[in-house]
Amino acid sequence: MERQEAAAGALAATGGTGNGRTGGATRLATPDRTYPQIAGTGSEFADSVRRLAERFAAADRAEADLLASAVLGAHGARHLGGAPQQAEPAAGTSWWHGPSVHHTTSPLFRPLGYRRIRREAPALPAPRATGGGRHRKPERPTTELRIAARLLLAHPLVTADGPHGASLPLIRRHAATLAERFHTLLGYRLTLGPAHARLHKAALPGRGLPGLDPAGYAALVRALAAIARGERPTADVDAVQALLDQWQPPAELAAELLTAPPLPPAGPELTVRRLLAETPVVLFDDLAPAERDHLREAVPAETERFADVLGLTAEIRAEGIALLDPADELTDLALPGTGTLAQAALLLAERLVEDLRPVDTESAPPAVLIPDALIDGTLGDITDDYGMSAGWDAGYLADLAAFRRDALDLLHRMGLAAPAGRNWLLRAPAARYAPRAELQPAPGSGRHSRPAKGRDRQAV
Repeated sequence: MERQEAAAGALAATGGTGNGRTGGATRLATPDRTYPQIAGTGSEFADSVRRLAERFAAADRAEADLLASAVLGAHGARHLGGAPQQAEPAAGTSWWHGPSVHHTTSPLFRPLGYRRIRREAPALPAPRATGGGRHRKPERPTTELRIAARLLLAHPLVTADGPHGASLPLIRRHAATLAERFHTLLGYRLTLGPAHARLHKAALPGRGLPGLDPAGYAALVRALAAIARGERPTADVDAVQALLDQWQPPAELAAELLTAPPLPPAGPELTVRRLLAETPVVLFDDLAPAERDHLREAVPAETERFADVLGLTAEIRAEGIALLDPADELTDLALPGTGTLAQAALLLAERLVEDLRPVDTESAPPAVLIPDALIDGTLGDITDDYGMSAGWDAGYLADLAAFRRDALDLLHRMGLAAPAGRNWLLRAPAARYAPRAELQPAPGSGRHSRPAKGRDRQAV
């Protein structure tokens, strides 16, 4: 019996797609591996736990993350922040040439002498509020349902003693409707125990638990097994203890995390919806043919469903779709965000787009190859421009190799860049954070910048 959905090892490790394309950071896992099934009681349960822990310990990092995603399903949804304030462009407009969010215009991100001009469509008037009259209020059940659904998608484990325990009565009150909606929309399963609610999610690559490596996952499995037996866990890994402190899992939840049956395989429709609900960007190029056909044909209906159930708005471009949360809350990573890494990654994406944005507005590719030297030069420039004045982490400023690695990793996790062998691709949605036009400085004029030979754009 399959323990849960999983992706091929090479696919998970390289970030490739199920259709042979590169850069599919958002692809769902496909069922092709068998994992140990935790079952039984007593010695049988202990043997099953041991086998699963050994499976984690023997896996590489990418496979261990995927297995954890499959078994625990504890990852939150992930969406890009910010929405363009300009009018929605004509159908078929590329992200490369569409409206820009451009969050880096604050004084913090304006080194002396650095000047930009944006030529964008005029801002739309603020939307007229609905139900905002003196005597009109939103229907309570609809409001509560959306709040509960958003909470579960962001935090699929809700326990009475955990940080979201106060919302457990709300989930219980609407449990039947929530279960039906999640099953219909995403094929997810909602279960409730005396002291918990759990949304069973499908496996996603790259959605490991924070701070855990393969040995840490093995330790977590053993700790959950101890809780399921009514024993006090001995967590000798700080990240495991931190998760247990956050989850506060009662015995029935710990047992369910280890023993619940997998979700059934998903067809093209559910696969596409799960990608829309859980990942920052869905590019048509990343989808299998049947999935791509469904999304192209069902864009209005699908985006309306997500607006109704979760309050997400759709950004539809020639390359694909991103669902955005107007509140910038429904995500486990924030971009734009505060902190050294989020600020640097956004600046890096912005300047790479300015250097590499395809000129052709009719047939712009979904991604372009980034010259390796351009990454180093650009990161050096923005570190010089902002590092000290913005108070960036001294460790990163002293170790640009680690800075580069982690900034690119964040862009990868947010769907704005993707590894391609030893190189990197800049994906079209990155352009939503770049200004529409610039006069100064000229591309590659920074102290560290090394212009790409010929400045030619290489489409992928």
